[in-house]
Amino acid sequence: MTFSRAGFSGSPEFPGFWAGDEDSTWDALRASVVAGITAGASGISFWGFDIGGFSGPIPSPELFLRASAFATFCPIMQLHAEFNHHRTPSADRTPWNLADRHDDQQLLEIFRRFSALRTRLLPYITAEAEHGIATGRPLMAGLCFEFWTDPEIWSAPGQYLFGRDLLVCPVTTEGVREVAVYLPEGDWTDVWTGDEFAGGGWIEVAAPLDAIPVFARANAPMWCALFAR
Repeated sequence: MTFSRAGFSGSPEFPGFWAGDEDSTWDALRASVVAGITAGASGISFWGFDIGGFSGPIPSPELFLRASAFATFCPIMQLHAEFNHHRTPSADRTPWNLADRHDDQQLLEIFRRFSALRTRLLPYITAEAEHGIATGRPLMAGLCFEFWTDPEIWSAPGQYLFGRDLLVCPVTTEGVREVAVYLPEGDWTDVWTGDEFAGGGWIEVAAPLDAIPVFARANAPMWCALFAR
């Protein structure tokens, strides 16, 4: 395999890819969501980005945790930062360094929960990756892959399917603690609360820093037990 940030026709045969050297900004986080969805549409199934950005001033705790939540539901979850050459203070985008730099141990605790959740999800991710290899369906798929006849999906360009069973809506705006989520046709379950919803409309859901809006298909294997905080 390769680990690349650029490619050409045929590149999906040699995964994986990442989004490139983003600055630690909210705009870059939003661009990473777009990059992941469009990479999947280009046949690149195994893709990731630098959590919290790569260069520039270090991310705020909120930006880093929103990026960590998104990365938990990306094909590749990775930490990376520009070369610091032992400069102080360190600009590493590791959770332990950022917790020290911001004097915010909650950052480290919440990241640990996301990391543990990612580990619990590995059997699901592995199964969905194998399905993608067999069928060509990207692991991170825009809603148009399945709900192309629904015109409302284009009003929710930042949402995507992670595997076949999970609908993900990353939070990419500073200061937000509640977001609007579009649920396509079908029955969906909020993985954090167990609340059930009929699709085909918009709902408002809570978005605390230690969670990310994720919904499971009601008729799919129930993954909710994996999400206990």
